[in-house]
Amino acid sequence: MVRQISVVQWAMQLPTRQISSNGEFGPSEDQSSSNLNSESGAIVPVDSETTTTKSSPSTKTLPRRELEGLHEKYSSTCRLFKYQELLSATSNFLPENLIGRGGSSQVYRGSLPDGKELAVKILKPSEDVIKEFVLEIEIINTLNHNNIISLMGFSFEDNNLLLVYDFLSRGSLEENLHGKKKDVVAFGWNERFKVALGVAEALDYLHSGCAQPVIHRDVKSSNILLSDDFEPQLSDFGLAKWASTLSSHITCTDVAGTFGYLAPEYFMYGKVNNKIDVYAFGVVLLELLSGRKPINSDYPKGQESLVMWAKPILYGGKVSELLDPCLGTNYEQDQLERMVLAATLCIKRAPRARPQMSLVVKLLQGDPEITKWARLQVLDVREADIVDEDEAFPRCNLQSHLNLALLDVEDDSVSMSSSSIDQSVSLEDYLQGRWSRSSSFD
Repeated sequence: MVRQISVVQWAMQLPTRQISSNGEFGPSEDQSSSNLNSESGAIVPVDSETTTTKSSPSTKTLPRRELEGLHEKYSSTCRLFKYQELLSATSNFLPENLIGRGGSSQVYRGSLPDGKELAVKILKPSEDVIKEFVLEIEIINTLNHNNIISLMGFSFEDNNLLLVYDFLSRGSLEENLHGKKKDVVAFGWNERFKVALGVAEALDYLHSGCAQPVIHRDVKSSNILLSDDFEPQLSDFGLAKWASTLSSHITCTDVAGTFGYLAPEYFMYGKVNNKIDVYAFGVVLLELLSGRKPINSDYPKGQESLVMWAKPILYGGKVSELLDPCLGTNYEQDQLERMVLAATLCIKRAPRARPQMSLVVKLLQGDPEITKWARLQVLDVREADIVDEDEAFPRCNLQSHLNLALLDVEDDSVSMSSSSIDQSVSLEDYLQGRWSRSSSFD
């Protein structure tokens, strides 16, 4: 019998996310300290020596022959970097060059002698960091799509595991919507719609266009990078998995991803298939439409979750209440309707009720038959969604999903077992637990 603990107790014990040898998740052996990210509210591990982050606990955990074989396999598409090259490119991993961080990696901006800019991802110590490193390289090298980031190279010298990608100066969608790169004039309706369609096409390719289907598992605005002309590139395949060809879903005992984007069936039961990417994409669409973050505890009670706030608006057909005020009336009505239809269908809680990404792409492109189909689907979506939700998820679980989302943490730094959570905790108690936990890292 599983011992029940309160959500507050669970939050106080969150371990670092790992992928074990059998493909599931387990607690980390790395007990690095953590800080509260003041911008996002995310609890992220911080190494005591940021500039000398080692990627594996000991030399014997680095199977050099296997890694050299990896280089030989992908030598035509990836460059093998010397560690010293990347050290120099990032100015010894200068803190000012840190552009991203998560529980399993840190990303630094760098520049090669020829002026080529790059993003260097350093994997942090963990029990199965080698498998994560190899899997990310293998997955990304099977992909070829304009809206998916390409791997420039990697390094495995001196017990350091690093992945090297192109640097996109426009930054992430998150920065352009919510952060320091926000520019309401430059990033208007046309640019937002371009991002929506590009990411949809990337996900359609992952799910049904490549030789072996892939589930990204961490679709979110911070993992969507933008070129100078706002062409999106889906990035960070650190949590990606090959889709199962033998069953309708994979089951994970623990959960990794980002609160606010997690599909309920994954969050509560660990069920993974391509529909969790569809759900997360629906949240991204809501971000593009509204300009709001997926989770924001500064909003009034009941409005902290973007999905929970948006659903009554979508169901009521009051689209004007959903739109980002920054857009004013500067939008294309037909495109707006199609984005709203897509978002409404993608965030349905029952996975079987969400469309495949191939249909979402056609909807956004304006296919007449698919648009007509989507309108019919949405006509009675409120009643159907309530039936689907009651059938799939008990009400207490749905409240806990919202409560847990209000942690506003970067889940790739944590893992959890859904079966260990006491569903009866109140929202207020849980929020108190959140601040209690984060304050311990001051």
